[in-house]
Amino acid sequence: MAMPSNRSPGPDKIDMRVIKDCLPIILGPLTHMINCSLMTSTFPDLWKISEVIPPLKEGDHEIASNNRPLSLLEVVSKVCEKVVINQFSSYLKEFNRISSHQSGNGSLHSTETLNMFVTDTMLEAIDNKNLTALILLDLSKAFDSVSHSILLHKLSCIGASPEAVKWFQDYLTGRSQYVRIGSTKSSARPITHGVPQGAILSPLLFCIYINDLPGSIQSCNLDSYVDDSKVYKSFCIYDLEQTTINLEADLQIAAKWCLEHQLLINPEKTKFLVVGSRPMLQNVPTEISLTFLGKTIRPVLLAKDLGINLDSYLSYDDHISKLVSSCMRKLCQINRVKDSFDNETLKLVIETLVINKLLYCSTVWSNTSSNNINKLQSVQNFACRVISGVGKFDHITPALRELNWLPVEKLLLERDTVMAYKCFNGLAPDYLVDKFIKRSDIHDRSTRNHDLLDIPLYKSAAGQRTFNYRGVKIWNDLDDKLKNITSITIFKKKLREILLKESY
Repeated sequence: MAMPSNRSPGPDKIDMRVIKDCLPIILGPLTHMINCSLMTSTFPDLWKISEVIPPLKEGDHEIASNNRPLSLLEVVSKVCEKVVINQFSSYLKEFNRISSHQSGNGSLHSTETLNMFVTDTMLEAIDNKNLTALILLDLSKAFDSVSHSILLHKLSCIGASPEAVKWFQDYLTGRSQYVRIGSTKSSARPITHGVPQGAILSPLLFCIYINDLPGSIQSCNLDSYVDDSKVYKSFCIYDLEQTTINLEADLQIAAKWCLEHQLLINPEKTKFLVVGSRPMLQNVPTEISLTFLGKTIRPVLLAKDLGINLDSYLSYDDHISKLVSSCMRKLCQINRVKDSFDNETLKLVIETLVINKLLYCSTVWSNTSSNNINKLQSVQNFACRVISGVGKFDHITPALRELNWLPVEKLLLERDTVMAYKCFNGLAPDYLVDKFIKRSDIHDRSTRNHDLLDIPLYKSAAGQRTFNYRGVKIWNDLDDKLKNITSITIFKKKLREILLKESY
C-alpha cells in the first residue's frame, strides 16, 4: 500500500517518513488498531481532530474567500482510510456502483481522460457543422456542505453493509477542527456537516454523494470530476432557441437537486462557453444568454476547466500562452539559484516543476497549431540551457540528446501513443476504450488490414483533431512488435528508444 512521504503532518506533527522508518516495530500494533476499528465500526476520537490551514488560491490573502481551507489529519488515520478506500473501491468497481459520468476517484480515470472525452465530443460536433454549449458549474464549499444523514443513506443505497455504514457514521461524526495561521491556533470547534478536505476518503464519499446527479438531467449531458461538474449539449444553429430552453430547464433541475442535497451552485462563478468553428460562431446572436438562479449568464470567450484554458475554437492558444509564461517564470527563478544544485538534482527539479506542468493533459491539446508547439519547444530549450549551461546562441540539439530529452513534438507523440496503447488494451475508461474498434469487429472478411483499428470518418480538419481519430492513426502506424507488447512499462521503454533514435 503506497503512501506518499511528502504530505504535511497532522496535529501530532508525526509525518509519514517517521511511520515508514518505524514500520518494522509498529506494524503489528498498527495493524491491530486498524482491524479493531473495522471490526467494531468505530474510528478513534483522536483521529477526528483536524488542523485547518488556509493556503492561498489567488489574489489577496486577506480576503477569506481567496484562501482554500485544507485539513491536516494524523497520518496514522490516513493509513486506516487507505485500507478502507482500497476495499470499498474494489466493491464499487466490481458491482459498477459509481455513475459512468463521474471520473473522480475512479480506476483508470483522470482529469485528462475526462477532458479528452468532452473535447472530442465538441470537435465531433464541429465536424457535423454543429455548436456546443458548455456550462461549467461552480459548487460553493462543496465538501463542507455534505449532509451526513444523506450521505449515510446513499451509502446504504449503493449496497454498503450495515456494519460498513456504521463505521462511516462514526468516521463522520464527533469531528472537530481548529485553524492555524503561522504559529497561532484558534480554539477547536465541532464539525456537524461536510467531509474533511485533505482526507483520503473525502473525494470518494463526495462522488457517492452526487452519484445520481447526472441521472436527473433530461436533455443535456452532465459529467463530473469529483465536485467539478459541467453541463453540455451539441446543437444545430437553427435549434438555438430550443437548446437555450433545454439548457435552462436542465440547469434548473441541477440547482433543485443541489438544493435538496444542501449544496449550493454559485451562478456568479458559473461559466458559459459556446464552442464551434469560426464561421458557425459568427451566426450566433451576440445577445445570447442563459437565465440561471435569477442571474443572466452570457457566453465568455475563455474558461478554465480542470486545469485547461478552453477557448471557443478549441485552438488552445490562450492555454499555451499562459503555460509558456508560467513555465518561463519558474525557469527564471530556478536559473537564479541553479549553482546551489548539482546537475542531476537540477534536472530533477526542472522535470518536476516545469516539464511535468508543461505536459499536463497534453493528449487534450497536442492537436494545437505548430506555432504553439514551437512556443513549448522554446521552454524546453531554455530548460535545457539552464541545466547544461549551453549558451544562448549555441545549437541546442546536442544538449537535448545529452539529457536524453525528446523534442516537444516527439514528446507529445509519445504521450499520445501511450494513451492509444491504454485505450486499445482496456487501460482507460470505457468511454474512451469503446471508441477504438477493430475492423474485424465490423466485418468477417479476411483482409490484410483485418486486425487494424477502424479509422473514423470525419469530414473536416476539426474531426481529425479528435483523439479518437489521432489515436487510431497512431496505433495503426505502429510496428506490430511494439503493438504486441503486453506490459505498458516495457512498451513505454521501447517506444522511448524508437523516438530517441528518430529524433537524433
